[in-house]
Amino acid sequence: MTTKKIFQALRFTTALIVLSLALAACGAKKNAPADKVAVQLSWFPSVEFAGFYAALENGYYADENLDVTLIPGGPEINPLDAVESGAAQFGISTSDSLIIARSEGQNYVAVSAIYGQNPLVVMTLSDSQITKPEDLAGKTVGVFSSDLSTVWDIQFLALLQKTNVDRESVAFTLINDYHGANELTSGNMDAMSGSFATNEPVQARLDGNDVSLIYYKDYGVDVYSNVIFTTEELTQNNAELVSRMIRATMKGYQFAVENPATAVELSLTRDPALDLALQTNTMQAQIPLIDTGGAPIGSMDASVWETTQQILLDFNLISAPIDLNAIYTNKFIAP
Repeated sequence: MTTKKIFQALRFTTALIVLSLALAACGAKKNAPADKVAVQLSWFPSVEFAGFYAALENGYYADENLDVTLIPGGPEINPLDAVESGAAQFGISTSDSLIIARSEGQNYVAVSAIYGQNPLVVMTLSDSQITKPEDLAGKTVGVFSSDLSTVWDIQFLALLQKTNVDRESVAFTLINDYHGANELTSGNMDAMSGSFATNEPVQARLDGNDVSLIYYKDYGVDVYSNVIFTTEELTQNNAELVSRMIRATMKGYQFAVENPATAVELSLTRDPALDLALQTNTMQAQIPLIDTGGAPIGSMDASVWETTQQILLDFNLISAPIDLNAIYTNKFIAP
């Protein structure tokens, strides 16, 4: 055998060895036990979490070798506590809550945002002639707490502050009925603050009420209402798992945006008692919040985190700024 033929044979043999090793590695990875992951949701099952449901049902998590369990939330459930205790590896919370937790020494990290824009609105009846924050002066506005201490009330006060509306010119009253526009049609108040554009206004219109919305985001009150977060330790020690989890979940939300009817069906399988019309209209209302068109689904903007922190500082909910670079990251979001 000539030197040239020997060289060719060796090169061919080497290529076979490399290919065999690669195939063996792929097989080992494919056959490896799936990583178990639990997610503590922020509320009861609904189309808000359709991306998670789609990722499960369409096999996106399985494709990433993940065995994902979704834990329903509720008013008594704090996702931050669930992640801190280890009951869940991921949770859903708000950007302001995460900043407050970080200021208190808890090292959570936001790794994506379900809604790319703040869904909070002030809801009024269309014939009220209240179309902007300045129109609220001299009116009665529904709020969540008598001392205006909840995160929703703080955001409303920030809205008044940003639009130079004297809070003393507004009469506050507690919201007791959160169904649609009941508090408005009964005459209990002129406007409802802190309504989710994907909830109360949707129900109000299904009930036949004509309502107008003042979006907080349109006046510079930018807060992420539902970010997916985990621990700083997990992002540092198992970044590959976080990447797989977020990649599959965002693929699920992309599917939900492109297939809203199927997203609603998947949500109803989680709770058959859910109202079909409400879930269908909620899905339509949240599509532009999920897919803003200006950035990849799930990505977060530094200016929103900066605005959120400034609101917390203005209302003394934190005593000093934190390093925002430590509280969120877009590195797990596909470009």
